[in-house]
Amino acid sequence: MNRYNKLTGYLLIISAITFWFAWFLMPDTGSANTAHLLNKVKESRAKVPGSVVMQIVSCLLYIIVTVRLSQAAFSYKKTTIAGITLLGVGAMGMCADAFFHLLAYFMTDDAVTIQADVVRVMELMQTTGAVFLIPLLLPFFIGSIILSIDLQKQKVISKTAMALFIAALFTAIAGIIVSNDPQIRVPGMTLLIPGIFATGQAVIGIELITPIRALQ
Repeated sequence: MNRYNKLTGYLLIISAITFWFAWFLMPDTGSANTAHLLNKVKESRAKVPGSVVMQIVSCLLYIIVTVRLSQAAFSYKKTTIAGITLLGVGAMGMCADAFFHLLAYFMTDDAVTIQADVVRVMELMQTTGAVFLIPLLLPFFIGSIILSIDLQKQKVISKTAMALFIAALFTAIAGIIVSNDPQIRVPGMTLLIPGIFATGQAVIGIELITPIRALQ
């Protein structure tokens, strides 16, 4: 079972890396200005398909990880199952989000003129469409936090991942506050937050490969 957990750990590390690179390749992910976002996508169209593929691959890996976690050598409490389940639901949300990005890619094709109607469709996807997407995305982050807390209580992993997730949460809150002030611009904030979060998930993977009990 130790070898089983090690492979799960490696898959989780790869999942986290591909998750972050999907954000890295997608231009200006934090922009709320639809016209600006479409222009940025048009300027960097070559990177967008890579971002979409990377995000879908990441989601597939997360699903495999959740299945393997459900069969790993842990004590299964309600919180364990809840964390694994929410992570799986969140992976579905991340996959759906990839198709939002794919839509932006197609909308910026040379055959399409970016005009008011095109911008309006994208605005509706980012507002009304997000109402359907956000409930699927939030479990990705909530599930990771719950799982890290539960595995830490079982002494399967250390507190490091949980601390990183909390840091990502507070960084996100700070980013929201800062974004409301047009005079303040923090470069790289939209990459920093998923970067911290992905690091937390990678830490879980590393500690599944080398359990903290083995280090004590």
